[in-house]
Amino acid sequence: MQEGFSIRGQTEKLKQYALLKDWEICNVYTDEGISGKNIVDRPAINRLIEDIKSGKVNNVLVFKVDRLTRNTKNLIELVELFEEYNCAFNSLTESIDTDTPSGRMFLKIIGIFAEFERENLVSRLKMGFERKVKEGYTLATNTVSYGYIKGKGQRVQEVQPEEARIVKEIFLMFVDEDMPMTKIARTLNERKIKAKMGGLWNTSTIRSVLSNSTYIGKVRYATNDKEKYFEADGHHERIISDEVFFRVQKKLKLIASITQTKRPKENNYFCGVLICSVCGGKYTTHHKPYTDEDGEKYYRTSYRCNNKRYYDAVIACKSHNIIHDKLERAFVEYIERINDFTEAESIELTEENQDNKRREQLEYIAICESKLSNLRDRKKRIMQRHVNGEIEFEEYRELLDVLNERFEALESELSKLSLESAKEEEVDSTSHMDIILSLKESWSYFSNKEKLMFLQRFVGRMVIVVEKERRNWNIVSIKEVTFN
Repeated sequence: MQEGFSIRGQTEKLKQYALLKDWEICNVYTDEGISGKNIVDRPAINRLIEDIKSGKVNNVLVFKVDRLTRNTKNLIELVELFEEYNCAFNSLTESIDTDTPSGRMFLKIIGIFAEFERENLVSRLKMGFERKVKEGYTLATNTVSYGYIKGKGQRVQEVQPEEARIVKEIFLMFVDEDMPMTKIARTLNERKIKAKMGGLWNTSTIRSVLSNSTYIGKVRYATNDKEKYFEADGHHERIISDEVFFRVQKKLKLIASITQTKRPKENNYFCGVLICSVCGGKYTTHHKPYTDEDGEKYYRTSYRCNNKRYYDAVIACKSHNIIHDKLERAFVEYIERINDFTEAESIELTEENQDNKRREQLEYIAICESKLSNLRDRKKRIMQRHVNGEIEFEEYRELLDVLNERFEALESELSKLSLESAKEEEVDSTSHMDIILSLKESWSYFSNKEKLMFLQRFVGRMVIVVEKERRNWNIVSIKEVTFN
């Protein structure tokens, strides 16, 4: 018995509620005579879990939460399961319904407990990881340092002879042959030697090898966090001697680590939107120094495909560089050719997406209005059932409260949708046509800063084609522009 209701009585109440909500009953899961202290020994609950995972169930209705489980840990796990498989959760006597604010509040409370449990778990895992490193074992699982291998379940990494030979060679090229890191990367790529994950070598990967203390027998913890980072003596075999390693570290400190952000600036405002028509990669900026007749140094900005940086001739992009001034002229010619916005086939606009969004919004409004009408009919039917003596007043009032809450939620949703629709209609008064016409009239009067602001705000991508017309003379054409 549960609050005066037998299992059969609870089942009937749940069926009536499901009928009221117009839900299709998939199955009734009942574990009679079995304690709710856990879910391991409950066949019906385990069958429910499997049905949720297989997509047979998308809504769970219980008479009371403790009918599902009395174990907080199990409840948290079940709620997480419901969220993962997009399954709603409802409790009849406790008015928990994920369609209602109170139901969602309950799930948030459960989520707080779940988050608390997860944080405790993470904390315990971190402590375990730190202890493992301090004991001399590497944390690397899927990817270990270049020069080593580590099998599943294996605690100590082993030297991979071929890669270890390349590691030694990298150190010698850098410290003995005084070879720059860019040249080392080029040499390895030309010899078709792949990096750890099968990629190409570059300055960054070479530097990571040269600064990796794993090669002198150390294991590392939190390599991306300077505050938590520490090293410990490992059980694995070293590849590099201490003498060579510390000579390399001393030399690395003398080399300035320059990071080019490659963000668009006032003098290279096309950076960030340019797309290569050959490989689909992004163009980045390149500044080449020149000296004028008066001996003054200046820099000329050009753009080049990011994928040209690869040294492997097979993989490297074959597109050509283009100077900023030529790209500027090509863009001006491009926008001048747009006589009629609606006839510009090469421009991909988002108006169609906006139309689809408005259409979906109107369809959703119609669905909400239909649901409101359906709720009105249900309230009338419930009242008639009460008048006819088919249901008691208390049950009638409970059912009516549920319907009224849902009714108010739908009315609030409709009000919100109507307000959003009105705002969008106001925004639509500034169309893409207005933007293009304004661009054609104003681009030549824009300052560099204004051009940068316009491109960042209204242009999503610009696909360009750069061809070599004759020796040392490249030409550019704009294939496609996508406006936001």
